[in-house]
Amino acid sequence: MLICVVFALVASACGSDGEDAAEDVAVATTAAPAAAEAPAADETPAAAAGDSSDPIKMPIHNWSSQIAGVYAVGAILEAVGASVEYISADSSAVYTAMCEGDMDVVHEVWEGAFGVPFQEQVDAGCV
Repeated sequence: MLICVVFALVASACGSDGEDAAEDVAVATTAAPAAAEAPAADETPAAAAGDSSDPIKMPIHNWSSQIAGVYAVGAILEAVGASVEYISADSSAVYTAMCEGDMDVVHEVWEGAFGVPFQEQVDAGCV
């Protein structure tokens, strides 16, 4: 549910990029607060989703607007109690990484550059 909220809040598409980062390396992880008891029935879905200790994995690419965006989306997720793991990732392989469960949220799709691999994973039901 939380991922759907993020996709609804943050969606962008624009031109193409330059060179891509080549390695997948974990950069930072934030810890979610521990949940002592089940969420109250009147809590919002976003607040209840924040109880998960599994981090939401988000890619960091090598261009400034994406880097700023990923940290902004991460801050929103952290504000509702989620933990976030930022991973340096090759922008052309990130949709395959989503299909394989290695990435959870990709907040920016440059259709001019990555429209084909993105659509392939949408058609496969992975994105």
